[in-house]
Amino acid sequence: MRTSAFLFSILAPAALVAQAPAPSLGDRVKAERPVVEKLMAEFNHAEAMKRAEALLPAVRPTFDKANNQTLVQSCGTFLDLAEANRLATEAADAAGAWEKALEYAKAAQALAVECHEGVKEPFTRTVAYYTQSEARAKQVLEENDARIKELKAKTNLDPGERQELDLALGVEKEVVDSAKWVKFFQTYLDVTKREREAYDPLVKVMEGKLKSEADQVADYKAGKGEKTKWVDAVISTPAYLEAQGDKAGKARWLNRLAVLDPENKKVQHQLDLLSGKAVAAPAKPAKKGKKA
Repeated sequence: MRTSAFLFSILAPAALVAQAPAPSLGDRVKAERPVVEKLMAEFNHAEAMKRAEALLPAVRPTFDKANNQTLVQSCGTFLDLAEANRLATEAADAAGAWEKALEYAKAAQALAVECHEGVKEPFTRTVAYYTQSEARAKQVLEENDARIKELKAKTNLDPGERQELDLALGVEKEVVDSAKWVKFFQTYLDVTKREREAYDPLVKVMEGKLKSEADQVADYKAGKGEKTKWVDAVISTPAYLEAQGDKAGKARWLNRLAVLDPENKKVQHQLDLLSGKAVAAPAKPAKKGKKA
């Protein structure tokens, strides 16, 4: 279950849930992910990236801090949008658009941070309020324990005793309700904190890939730091392609080279071979040795 969906289910008013709203962005991301992953598996990375990017709204939503209900709704929206940016990151990475992938990863990170920051102070206060409410109610019950037991044991209560017992039952309910809300709001704080940190590795990976690539290009002395010359050098050395592992790894690497040098025919030829659009030329027969 997506985090935002879980949080909404435990905190949103029942009336809101009963309205059965249209599928949220989180629902759409969940439905679209297998489609995007299938396209990537079929080496249709450009279409996969296009499908993932189509989930992203043109305008970033505003985080509404008006009350607990709007905080819940805004946080749910932000976490769903962060997940959509994660999918866009994965698709852009596979398509070789590493700069875009880093942009989406940072957007996801910022959304998760704003969600946690938005609820941290008000929900911490709410947890403290219900914690104190629970403690006060328990104290009242403890101080009147004998009397409450006495009233509960009676078969017939006069009006005054009935009122007294009803008040005690109300305090017991307050203990239960307060404990419930402490758990709910603390869960919200814990989950949003975890989500806040979840995108840090994604950003770090993309930053690392871009830096490593820049270093390799800069260190290629024969090309004087020119990306196209570096691309031509590595694509002309079969060992580099073989080092990428399986077909998916090779496709990702070739896609990145194609982004750096779209005009390089060697890169495009290797991509065509990998996707089955081209067939490798048959190996030339070995020359026979001269007769003695």
